[in-house]
Amino acid sequence: METSSTFRDRFLQVWQKTGSRPPSPSIGQIIAFHLQTLNRLLQDEIHTGSGHVCLQNVATSQVYTLVASIGSAAVNEPGKGEVVRFFNFLIESEEVDFMQDIAFADRLTHFIRGDSHGHVVPPDTGSGMVELLFAVAAKLRQRRTLPSAWFRPNPDGPNGEQGHSSNKRVLVSTFQEFPLVYMLLEYVHHEGKSGDFARTGLLYVLESAARFNELEKWIIESEVATMMASGLGALYSQLSRYLISNLHESSSELAKINSKVALSYSKESMPAVLAFSNVTNIDHPSHAEPIFSAALQANLETFLSFLVFWQDALERCPSHEIKATLLDHFDFLFLRPLLYPSLVESSDMDSGSSVAAMTYLRAILESLSHPDLIRLMLQYMFGAPAISGKDSKPLRPSTLARRRKSESLINNNAIRIDDPSPDLITLTDILRGYLESRNQQTVTAALRLLAIILRYWHDCASRTLIKVQPPDNSARRRSMSTHHQHLEILYSMAEEISDDDALGQSYESHLEDAQVLLETHPCSADQLLPPDIDALEKVKPGNRVRQCIILQHDLLLACLLSLLENFLTNEIVVNLSLSENLAALAACRETSLEGWLLASPSDGSEQEEQPVRNIDASDRSFHAASPVFARLESLVERIEKLRHDIEDFDIHLAERRHVFKVGGDIDEALAVYSRTAKPPQAISFTKSFQFGGESILLFPTAQAVSLLDGVKLNTLPKRPS
Repeated sequence: METSSTFRDRFLQVWQKTGSRPPSPSIGQIIAFHLQTLNRLLQDEIHTGSGHVCLQNVATSQVYTLVASIGSAAVNEPGKGEVVRFFNFLIESEEVDFMQDIAFADRLTHFIRGDSHGHVVPPDTGSGMVELLFAVAAKLRQRRTLPSAWFRPNPDGPNGEQGHSSNKRVLVSTFQEFPLVYMLLEYVHHEGKSGDFARTGLLYVLESAARFNELEKWIIESEVATMMASGLGALYSQLSRYLISNLHESSSELAKINSKVALSYSKESMPAVLAFSNVTNIDHPSHAEPIFSAALQANLETFLSFLVFWQDALERCPSHEIKATLLDHFDFLFLRPLLYPSLVESSDMDSGSSVAAMTYLRAILESLSHPDLIRLMLQYMFGAPAISGKDSKPLRPSTLARRRKSESLINNNAIRIDDPSPDLITLTDILRGYLESRNQQTVTAALRLLAIILRYWHDCASRTLIKVQPPDNSARRRSMSTHHQHLEILYSMAEEISDDDALGQSYESHLEDAQVLLETHPCSADQLLPPDIDALEKVKPGNRVRQCIILQHDLLLACLLSLLENFLTNEIVVNLSLSENLAALAACRETSLEGWLLASPSDGSEQEEQPVRNIDASDRSFHAASPVFARLESLVERIEKLRHDIEDFDIHLAERRHVFKVGGDIDEALAVYSRTAKPPQAISFTKSFQFGGESILLFPTAQAVSLLDGVKLNTLPKRPS
């Protein structure tokens, strides 16, 4: 039987023929064949368990040294693939511990890096090599002790005696101490298998640091966190500074877009009120990039993937010291010098920089769920003092020293003395300014960012974004009859706008949506716990969250009310986002409805218990103390004036409503039919594209609209006189 020594001799003979030149294609094929035979021999030996003679011979004769040299040369792809398989066999070997072999670690590192000059194999051909790094990290995670072959720290620390040398020399020194981490860092921002393997492998290393104090200390004092934060900043800097929200992209363009990172209403998620509206595109400068462009979506997805990796690192790393180090670098190297200045320096006068900055921040908040990261960002941007958690532990001197070093990077690299700071302008000031903008796209971007904050991170905004005060416990409580009166008032307004037979059905649908909104709100979580003893303790009156009352003179509330007052002249997208914000405020159990949505009982709106009765416009005057009700009443009066001034106003209104209804019915019918049979090809009712194996239905085509035009005038009901 042939042994690995035989193959080693053959390798030497073939390799010596090439000299210092790269092997020819024919020589490369011979090398690949010999490597494939050697791998088959090792695989058979592992499966049969017959003495493991070849593995022992590979270890003693260091065959991997020659194989690594062959793999580093310019051999063909099959040859490199066989080299990867060979090293994977050795890493996974349980009979021979190659992980303790220093020569094996050095040769594997040399192979992955490509050559002695540190050339990195391109990601499209290096996914198998990154998989080797992942296998090594997985092995280290399972071991009780760190093998010295892979982790060789300098007794004087990662910087050692190079503390006063250049950063390049320090980085080379720390690379030699633990090359696995730095090789993984080179691939963590890549997409595909190579990026997945690199990110998971680095997470394994961070998990292992909790068991090895020496490794934990090395990670804190090394440049690992600095490189992670710098990489995040580099990916953010690649995003376009100018965005436009083009609602009418072609379906061929939308078919290439990943809906998970779509930042505005795409056609498959566009509300019917937009799909059937006469919204037109606005001419924009050539340097402004559409939100749905493929290049932007690719860059944004890469950035968000790396950002989620940061979140995974904080969640899975059990070391409090490493978490603090990562958060410090996120703060000092990304949040302060890049993310926050991009908001402050944006403007709605330069064709989309304000839309871009707020859209990216909203995408960040939507992608993250780690409370430490979110609070770090929002507390800094709102200019609020940092609040330490109850379980926070004192940091070690080494971690504090690393924090001071990271903070000094900002001071040393400062370009201007007037760099933006939340002490001068906060995110609240930015949002208020953009809500008052005349650019409707800027207003929409600000509203959508505000909705995310109010909906999911109310605790970070209730004291800084919106001015509130404690409730008056001595005030009168609202009676049930007053509650019914408020509902009757709102219902009477809807009836005055449009006397539709389906209004009751619309109200039932609204109740279902409102219930979902209330039950999924973060502030309602403790109210939905199972009825056990612990849950009952949490919701005792003494443990309930104290409500806060929004001050009527709050500037942000004034901006929302101003937009509500102009509801009839706003763009449809602005009104949708405005409604989302008002619903988010009303759904929070920590925010009282008194004073802004409902009139306070002390304002004279509270009346004695009385039967519920129908309320007309003459009975709604005592609710004028409510800012929202007052503006709704003003809108109803303006609609009545339009009805008086415009001939056949109700017919036009019913016509548009009928188009929405019939179009929705067509979409629902075709969606059901498409799951059971192929749609007929004679008439195309909807535009669609294939995404993930499913047919995504868009809004009706011109053919469908023409069919609607033929029936709408004959079937629309008229308003009764």
